[in-house]
Amino acid sequence: MSMSTDEPLGSLMRRARRTPLLTASDEVRLARRIERGDLKAREKMIESNLRLVFALAASYRGRRVPMADLVQEGTVGLVRAVERFDHRLGMKFSTYAVWWIRRSLLDAVRDSRLIRIPARAERQIAAVRRAHEDLDCVRAVPADAAIAAYTGLSEQAVRSLRGSGRVTASLDEPVGEDATPLRDFIADPRVVDPSERALAREQLREVSAMLHLLPARHREVLVRRYGLDGPRAQSHQQIGESMGVGEERSRQLEREALHRLHSVATARAA
Repeated sequence: MSMSTDEPLGSLMRRARRTPLLTASDEVRLARRIERGDLKAREKMIESNLRLVFALAASYRGRRVPMADLVQEGTVGLVRAVERFDHRLGMKFSTYAVWWIRRSLLDAVRDSRLIRIPARAERQIAAVRRAHEDLDCVRAVPADAAIAAYTGLSEQAVRSLRGSGRVTASLDEPVGEDATPLRDFIADPRVVDPSERALAREQLREVSAMLHLLPARHREVLVRRYGLDGPRAQSHQQIGESMGVGEERSRQLEREALHRLHSVATARAA
């Protein structure tokens, strides 16, 4: 990759914004060249997706990791995504790359924690995080109930573990080179970040595309279970009655559907 690791953050951000986004056909063409060992195609794919790294890294600001380090770690995740992306799955590259970038960012934040968490709790937090990532492919914000059912933990345990994984810091702690207080980086919960809104719209489009890769019955179960066609999610009992199958069969269809989606999203992650 031609960009320097010590390139000023502002310069790198401007460079990322100037780089045109790739179309779906561009991604396929570059992915084929990358498979043949074309380093220029690899560099083009990375640079064309750097603005995605900035958008995701911005959501982790103020967690004891400088923005420059977040961008660097996010770029590591982006590089891994480029190396593992399989265009034959019919998935847009940004959808695949989001998981790898977030994984690198979460690792960076977790490694910066000053509070020691017991090993057993760490394993449970990791299980909750994996469940969130798996379920994230069918719903933007998986509910505690869905994660609890997926991990076998109680809803209360899921809520506690989510809180345990957060970083504790003083609101007066200086952040960045200009020593801006951390409180200035805390977003108003009533305001939706434009980059997050755009990313959410993109994810919803990709979710719809991925759901159409499933058999009709599997797709219907996920749509009903996670309320993708309305504001209310349905229980397996309700789904079973509506589809004319038993409650246990509804659970089985959900597990099969999630497994299929997870396999598609991480086909070459091993």
